Amino acid sequence: MNDKNNPIQPAKFNQDSIIEPAKFAPVEAGAQRRTMTLRIGTVVTALALIVAALLAWFVLTGKALYIETEPVGAKVEIHGGLKLQLADHFLIRSGEYRLEITAPGYYPLKRSLSVTDKQNQRLSFKLDRLPGHLAITTSPRVAAKIWIDGEEKGVAPKTVHDIEHGTHKIRLTTDRYLDYEQSVEIEGLDHQQSLHAELTPAWANVILSTTPAAAAVFVDDEKIGQTPLTAEILRGTHVLLVKLAGYKVWKKTLTVTANQPVTLPEIELQPADAVVQVHSNPAGAGVTVDGDYKGQTPVEVALTPGKTATIKLFKQGYKEASRKIKTKSGDNRTLDINLEADIASIEILADPPDAELYVDGTPAGPASQVLKLTARKHRIEIRKQGYVDYRTSLTPRPGIAQQLNVKLKTQHQARLETFKPVMQTSAGQTIKLMRPAPVPFTMGASRREAGRRANEVLRNVKLTRAFYLSVNQVTNAEYRQFDGKHSSGKVQGENLDGDKQPVVNVSWEEAARYCNWLSRRESLKLFYQEKDGKIAGINPAADGYRLPTEAEWAWAARVQGKTMLKFPWGENMPPPANSGNFADETASQILGRIIPRYKDGFAVTAPVASFPANAKGLFDLGGNAAEWTNDFYDIILSEKNDVETDPLGPEYGDNHVIRGSSWANGTITELRLSYRDYGAKGRDDVGFRIARYLE
Repeated sequence: MNDKNNPIQPAKFNQDSIIEPAKFAPVEAGAQRRTMTLRIGTVVTALALIVAALLAWFVLTGKALYIETEPVGAKVEIHGGLKLQLADHFLIRSGEYRLEITAPGYYPLKRSLSVTDKQNQRLSFKLDRLPGHLAITTSPRVAAKIWIDGEEKGVAPKTVHDIEHGTHKIRLTTDRYLDYEQSVEIEGLDHQQSLHAELTPAWANVILSTTPAAAAVFVDDEKIGQTPLTAEILRGTHVLLVKLAGYKVWKKTLTVTANQPVTLPEIELQPADAVVQVHSNPAGAGVTVDGDYKGQTPVEVALTPGKTATIKLFKQGYKEASRKIKTKSGDNRTLDINLEADIASIEILADPPDAELYVDGTPAGPASQVLKLTARKHRIEIRKQGYVDYRTSLTPRPGIAQQLNVKLKTQHQARLETFKPVMQTSAGQTIKLMRPAPVPFTMGASRREAGRRANEVLRNVKLTRAFYLSVNQVTNAEYRQFDGKHSSGKVQGENLDGDKQPVVNVSWEEAARYCNWLSRRESLKLFYQEKDGKIAGINPAADGYRLPTEAEWAWAARVQGKTMLKFPWGENMPPPANSGNFADETASQILGRIIPRYKDGFAVTAPVASFPANAKGLFDLGGNAAEWTNDFYDIILSEKNDVETDPLGPEYGDNHVIRGSSWANGTITELRLSYRDYGAKGRDDVGFRIARYLE
């Protein structure tokens, strides 16, 4: 052993010493686990620090976004980017997101959302309610028509679906019951409500009896039974008749009020009068007894026994005959009367004077003469070779001076009147012959008319020249025969270039040159004069194609009989369904102003003739595309009383008149047929139709 005083001496080895390996002793397991736990803890701590740092960064750089909804509690979702939803707001970074808000019973709201660098943003959104439904029943259970806000919705009992939220006027109509009216508040939210209508009868019980009984009872000539009788008679004024063989007819005008019963006093029927059979030669004469009309001969009349009656006969072309007669009760007599012809004069003045006259098919000499005829209806003919025969019917009146002035039409005039009322152009358009009555009509609008503009001054106009007018606006397919490269384009992705859609985005000059192109194809005289490829004037005597004058357009669109239409569909707003292609709900994504609750199904132009024609058989004079007219635009500063005949507009100007509303128009000003616009360049809502004079 070594001790402190004896240092350890190095071992001495010799070559014969053996070196042996030491036995392996592994490290204890507990020590290893402590090492691994230390490493994992370090990683977790590091990750937690990173997450905390990121969260701190997001909190410091994020923006607070508060979104308020109506209804409260709607589900709010934000898509895209980093965001964190907290109790009453979102923590979000600035950028572009997609917002979606939903709630039961409401239309979903989807829109893009821009978050700015503002520290806090507060946005409010109101969801639109879904429509509601109304189950309508009646008592008693009858087939009652349902009207909601004036629009028919079917027959009760019925559930009317998809009614907009708000107050609506409900009306039920059916035979034999009073109309039922009720205002109902529709809550919407896809909820179903119910309305039960107690209908009130529109009749009253009428009780009547007769002496003797078993008399037939008639209401407005319809037999309803025999006495004694309790009858349900509809409210209003009725003619009540009671008839019994051998007795006079009892007659009364009765006014019935609904639900107010009427009991008539006992009716004492009177014995029948004497009977007289009245005959005349010729037959068919009118008969009166003491001034009361009884019919035409032969006729049977009843007379009061013991009283003198005056019987008069009258027939056109014959003098009046009168007889007095007194009868006894139960008489049955016959009265025969020969009528005397009544002669009257009529003067005929004919041009040319050597024409021949025929009366009731028989030659009567020269046309110009004084005729003596019976005072009845006669057939008059005036003939001359080379002229069109004149035919009419007239009735001479004794004691009244009558004159017939006739000017025969030449064969040429007749030829003009035989022009086809409808023709096809070489480009495929249908054109109709328009023959305006040569009487003045009024263009423009009264200063008191709602929506009226200052350029709609009242003007008295008369059209004397017959003209053809195309039934439809010129389509893209028809225009591309002239200009194969033309495209009407698009509006916000909506196509304007379909073959059957009206051509648009053409200037006035391009429309006029199209008319000349079509005239050349049909060898017609050009209406528009061209110089160096430009329109330089017009030739009013030409029969070639042209744009309609403003007066022709106004007559075609507005004149209906003796009235002037205010709107294409009538006199009042809003337009009924299917009235035309205007600014409707379909175009709401394109246009700023639309007609509320009107839907025609077309966002932009529609194929021509998609909606009903007007009374003249012309399509789209209101709606679809507005239209170029021939006239230069001018503002008339003062109203005139003079009548303008076949006006062609000012002689010069920078712009031309545009008439008619279009798919882009939805205000009362634009929808009126008196609305005047102007321009020179092409627009996406302006097209044209073609016209030409008859000769």
